[in-house]
Amino acid sequence: MLHRNEFPSTVPLKSDDLELLQRFLEAWCEENHVDMNNEAAVNVASALIDWYQFELSDRNMLKPQPSKILPDSPRLQLLLQQLKEV
Repeated sequence: MLHRNEFPSTVPLKSDDLELLQRFLEAWCEENHVDMNNEAAVNVASALIDWYQFELSDRNMLKPQPSKILPDSPRLQLLLQQLKEV
């Protein structure tokens, strides 16, 4: 089931944001042998976008060797563990 945040993001996604999220999704799909059109991949993509827009306070933390610890997101905790080698 897709989750939609009831509050719109104040920060629009740019092309580089979408490219980054696409790489995360592709890595997850490859690691889990899931087709990008699979419902599981759609749910992961939705969760990634929601997390990126509404829960991540500093997008620079996604660069290699972040200086700060990422905020907890119960919904994405397992996904982030699977994607730690992206």
